[in-house]
Amino acid sequence: DFVLRPENTPPQNKVAMFEIIADLRKLWAGEKVEFEKADGSKIACLTQPRPVSEKPNIWVTTAGNPETWKQAGAHGANVLTHLLGQTVEEVGEKIKLYHAALREAGHDPKDFSVTLMLHTYLAEDREAARKVAEEPMKDYLRSAADLIRQYAWAFPAFKRPEGMVSHRALDLSTLDAEELEAIMDFAFERYFNESGLFGTVEDALARVEEVTAVGVTEVACLIDYGIDRETVLEGLKPLAEVVRRTNEGAGEEDYSIAAEIERHGATHLQCTPSMARMLLTNEEARASLKHLKHLMIGGEALPGSLVEELQTVTDAHIENMYGPTETTIWSTTGAARTDQAINGIGTPIANTQIYVLDEAFQPCPVGVLGELYIGGAGVARGYWQREDLTAERFVENPFRPGERVFATGDMARWRADGTLDFLGRNDHQVKLRGYRIELGEIEALIEGVSGVEQAVVLLRKDVPGVEQLVGYVKGRLDEGALRAHLATHLPAFMVPARFVGVDAFPLTPNKKIDRKALPAPEVAVAKTVAPKPAPAPVASGGDPTTAAPAIEAIWCRLLGLSAIKPSDNFFELGGHSLLAVEAHRDIREALGLKALSIADFFRFPTLGGLSGHAASLMGPVKSEAEEKPKESDAEITNKRRAMRRMRSSA
Repeated sequence: DFVLRPENTPPQNKVAMFEIIADLRKLWAGEKVEFEKADGSKIACLTQPRPVSEKPNIWVTTAGNPETWKQAGAHGANVLTHLLGQTVEEVGEKIKLYHAALREAGHDPKDFSVTLMLHTYLAEDREAARKVAEEPMKDYLRSAADLIRQYAWAFPAFKRPEGMVSHRALDLSTLDAEELEAIMDFAFERYFNESGLFGTVEDALARVEEVTAVGVTEVACLIDYGIDRETVLEGLKPLAEVVRRTNEGAGEEDYSIAAEIERHGATHLQCTPSMARMLLTNEEARASLKHLKHLMIGGEALPGSLVEELQTVTDAHIENMYGPTETTIWSTTGAARTDQAINGIGTPIANTQIYVLDEAFQPCPVGVLGELYIGGAGVARGYWQREDLTAERFVENPFRPGERVFATGDMARWRADGTLDFLGRNDHQVKLRGYRIELGEIEALIEGVSGVEQAVVLLRKDVPGVEQLVGYVKGRLDEGALRAHLATHLPAFMVPARFVGVDAFPLTPNKKIDRKALPAPEVAVAKTVAPKPAPAPVASGGDPTTAAPAIEAIWCRLLGLSAIKPSDNFFELGGHSLLAVEAHRDIREALGLKALSIADFFRFPTLGGLSGHAASLMGPVKSEAEEKPKESDAEITNKRRAMRRMRSSA
């Protein structure tokens, strides 16, 4: 909260973060901390009740700045980092700085963790893993495409190599679709080969061994980045094998939930129904549940069958809980029962009022469906800097003048016994992977794109186990432009996974859009793209012998080098995909060679390879009789393999 205040914007944000860490530790230890009120006076605060653990575990996330590593060590904090924009060797050097700072501050580095977060997917063979991970990873990267356009030179992955001379910067806002797609292809190859936990069990073990050798103490696997749920779950099996083989004979400490319950003598546990099911599938976890006195479950529908199974392993009181973030999480609770298909959500907690209202804002009788509204002391003041949404969702309480209620968008009904049934969401607000999403907000942004007449967004589940947002567009459908526009205004989870063009929206008899009648998106079929044949030679009058010197001069200027050999690889010299785009444009301009595509640049990453290809495009125009015979399927296959090896080595 303090770090996000306007006065704590860079460069003050990092200072503010460490100040708040210091205050948090004082509060945790039971000390009073003074905070400034609106009138400038001070008020002393302390935490009640006292935390169970003796001290908080603090983590500092860093993208690679060595100074942040040093500060984390000086303040006695753990570190969370990644390999996007830094190599394993560079991480190792920063860990040395971090450990030195810890020792200087009187800490033992053995008591602290360096966690490395890696995108992960494992399969039986490397190509199978590549096939599954490629499109979700590229979609993940595309979600940041507009940030790359605007701020790329500030990102570690795109910083200029040391020694590079200053020159005019590439206008990143002018990147076209082909150039962005080439960058995504290149970035995926880099991520797959150098910055993630991809491939086979053996590949993962080698990566873990590599990062452990430089001082990484823990690997955090990022598995939910767009791969469908069933495939992700299947991919946990080889990952579990990596964990087993990595930790064979190594672990004195067990940090599973079961072990933590046993170690700390825990008596209360709060979790989702999904987590409760997972605990029941593990023998150690099932055994540990018998120590609990209270089990609080919420966040999803709670079936009576799950309650019944839980009661076979624990005598704990099981409470079902409901509430949105806007009302400080829990608003109603009720004792869970085994004789319910789906448990009700109970009754309001203290100082909370619950209303089930119809469209006229009048109370619904028992058994009648309506929207659930929450009032009382727990209701938040509104959304930060969203006055329009605040006004829509936080409305005047019709039964308590001067107070407000929160419109949850959830549908509910009263039971005769005074408890509540929860019956799902209304049409315009959905929940996806735990995020509450306003579909109307997305629709309004889509309609703000030039050429779009009308838009509708739905949460669909056309494939079992796979939920995704689908955008329906009437008017001009330019998917690239839509994604770029939405990425500047919305988090990635609110950008539709698919877009469908429609000539007209289906209507209900009362002339409203019939959302249920909208078609499912067609199943996307992965396309195998063969290497593009050389474009038709241009009669530019250029001299092929000038290609190599001109390209070398451009590379030297961009990379800050004095000379480059024909065998030198642009990317191994310190270049990256954005510099490749800039070099591509300069080469086309210098040689008058419009036929040179951005894809050619990635296919021929060495100076000799690219110069030879450029020279071939500058030769005299051939007649049809002189055209090279069409390549055979075998030749095309061999070229594909060569390209894959070349991109992997890059």
